Amino acid sequence: MILCSLVMLGLLGYVQPWILAPSGSMSLNAFDLAEWTSLHPAQRATSPPLLTPLLLRLQLLLLSVILSANAPAGRMKVAAAAIAILVLTAAQMPPLEFVYDFNNLNYRQQFYLAGASLVASFALLAFSARRISTLATVALPLIGIVTAALGLAQAMELYDHYALDAAPGAGIWVLSLSYVGMIVVALVYKMGMRR
Repeated sequence: MILCSLVMLGLLGYVQPWILAPSGSMSLNAFDLAEWTSLHPAQRATSPPLLTPLLLRLQLLLLSVILSANAPAGRMKVAAAAIAILVLTAAQMPPLEFVYDFNNLNYRQQFYLAGASLVASFALLAFSARRISTLATVALPLIGIVTAALGLAQAMELYDHYALDAAPGAGIWVLSLSYVGMIVVALVYKMGMRR
């Protein structure tokens, strides 16, 4: 139950401002920041293409997989986790224009991440194993901390390119704190299991 609360805290951090700019319209959360960075022409030339949006969007996939790996036992609780995963997957989907513009790299990235989130999360729900759960709850938050920091750093470089003053917002700190909490809870649980 604590891990589910930490995932919700992570989601709260994801939708809080990650970049604070003098202009309120340029103070963006991770979701909007990923979309804004995807519009920068230099992002098409990165390897892989749209690397900064990928690093920012990856957080929803990680949170979804962590949630499914730690879904509490019981039919109703698993059903609640499945509904939460479906909502997270829907939040990652590209707009409906994707159907008419499949060659759009931005839309494809969103679609593939949403698909990966759905498949990986439901696979873990169906084949839950405690060993995988602990490993996922330590490894995935570590990946999340690194990718979130790299994504924000690259986004801030793009802000500098446009001479926009920007500072990190509370969102990345809240998300990172939730990731650290997940790691601590998983390690404490693992140590408790050894006794």
